[in-house]
Amino acid sequence: MTETETGTGTTTRAPARRHPAARAFLWLGSALVAFAGAFWFVTASVDLALSAGLYGTPGTYKVSSCHDADSSSKNSDYSCYGEFLPDGGYATSQKLEDTGHDYPDGYTFDARRGDVPEESGRVQRTGVWGVAGELWQVGFAVVMLAWVAYLGIKPPAWKADPPRKPSRRTRVADRVGLVLLGGLAVGALSWVVMFVGSFVP
Repeated sequence: MTETETGTGTTTRAPARRHPAARAFLWLGSALVAFAGAFWFVTASVDLALSAGLYGTPGTYKVSSCHDADSSSKNSDYSCYGEFLPDGGYATSQKLEDTGHDYPDGYTFDARRGDVPEESGRVQRTGVWGVAGELWQVGFAVVMLAWVAYLGIKPPAWKADPPRKPSRRTRVADRVGLVLLGGLAVGALSWVVMFVGSFVP
């Protein structure tokens, strides 16, 4: 602990610096969280753009059958087999993974198929349910990235802000905190919509 004197003549104790090994561990953990969040954000954003109709081939998807791919039976992880019929084209067999819904056999919904090389053959449901199913992932990925950024920007506890005025780093960290809360709100609301949609055929 270090001692600092305030303008009123009183002395306060500031937290001591963390041990270098502890700081290295925290930086490594933050880097791993940031990498996972960035990867999740990119993949979910690509799927969100497809569900929102920003690219890809429009059409309809007809479900042949669905099954729970989770062998433990603790968490539902539905995958479906069926056919994608592009507008003005011919139907092709397509598999949908992690649909979040046990669609009945023969069920049909609007969908889009990725038409760029890395997304070739990938089909996403469009409309409110399709967008909600991807938007919650984008929201929580933003939370992960904003959390790491907040920890990296906010001044450490042992470095006190100037009297009566927060430092520039503190103000920036506060704004990042607002982004974190926004991502959390978007992710939570979208997850609720997706959850409700799982009971709607």
